[in-house]
Amino acid sequence: MTSATIETNESGDLEISYEQRVALTERVMELFSDWSIGKKEQMKLLGLQGKERMLTQLKYGTPVPDEQSVLQRVRHLIGIGDALCHNFPRTQAGGAVWLRHTNKYLSKRPPLTIMLEDGIPGLKQVWVNLDCTQGWD
Repeated sequence: MTSATIETNESGDLEISYEQRVALTERVMELFSDWSIGKKEQMKLLGLQGKERMLTQLKYGTPVPDEQSVLQRVRHLIGIGDALCHNFPRTQAGGAVWLRHTNKYLSKRPPLTIMLEDGIPGLKQVWVNLDCTQGWD
């Protein structure tokens, strides 16, 4: 499932079925694995509170909560993952390396740091930097 398959309603809220949330959760957990993201960082990127054991449940089929802020984060993370696949088509490691190195277009901060520290606006900023089809609003 890609970020392009996530629909919004008239008020701009994301409308995602249970089955779609399961698929999106699986995809985002794969991205975290590909990017070698630690559990604390995963919780922060998803905007989840609570125990890290929640990630184990997500990894084994429990969907992310049906909360707009979490769904927005998942949408941005999957968009970033898709864009990294396009920018680094020959290796998954290229995206993981890119996330951790400073970037002159992102105020000389590593994209992962922006994503962790700036929340949803940071996720959007990184996605827009990677994908020229984003950020037209």
